[in-house]
Amino acid sequence: MMHGKEKARLKREKGHSSWLRIYAIKLEQGVYVITGGAIKLILKMEEREHTRIELKKLEKVRQYLLSENIVDEDGFLDFVSTI
Repeated sequence: MMHGKEKARLKREKGHSSWLRIYAIKLEQGVYVITGGAIKLILKMEEREHTRIELKKLEKVRQYLLSENIVDEDGFLDFVSTI
């Protein structure tokens, strides 16, 4: 089932956080629908236009997935097999 908002991070040995952000919706463990990406130079997504656009896309895709009852990997694979 589709989870609430959370951040997934890659484990890194050392170094600073990457500026590159990939935005995705987690359907279940290890299953993500990627909605876009951006270079993030600020703390909050709402502070810059390009990240606000990504936030809007993320919500639009989330609403679409819910409207099509795509809440897990099986639902996604069923949907993909019809297109």
